[in-house]
Amino acid sequence: MKKYIYSLGMSVIVASCAQDTDRVTELESEVMTIHDEVMPKMDDIMTLKGKLSKKILSLDSLQNEGISGNTLAEQRIKATDLNQKLNESDKLMMDWMHSYRGDSAKKLKSEQAILYFENEKKKIEEVQQITTKNINDVKAFLEP
Repeated sequence: MKKYIYSLGMSVIVASCAQDTDRVTELESEVMTIHDEVMPKMDDIMTLKGKLSKKILSLDSLQNEGISGNTLAEQRIKATDLNQKLNESDKLMMDWMHSYRGDSAKKLKSEQAILYFENEKKKIEEVQQITTKNINDVKAFLEP
């Protein structure tokens, strides 16, 4: 009977460890999937920054020609603000990537690794949300 209880207990422990390992792998995959969705947006950010720079130059050129008005000034302020938001999105992604330690986390105990990847998932989701919003705001601003 003791052998049966011991075997049952060990089976439960092994199954639990396997589930934890599976959860770590699943979370890491979710984190990397989000990263892989956000990363190409860094190219979009660079493209949009170029378009915003052209817009700012155009607004400055109009002002230099003597054309002025509240609308032009507001547009320039808005373009500069949006450019800064794109810079912030880029920085968020770069900071996240530099601090991400997925390989090291996989060497932790399962409970610690799960907590690490859950936290990283929240962080990269925030990067994704902010980046998507900032890109959409710039696209809306640049539309004729």
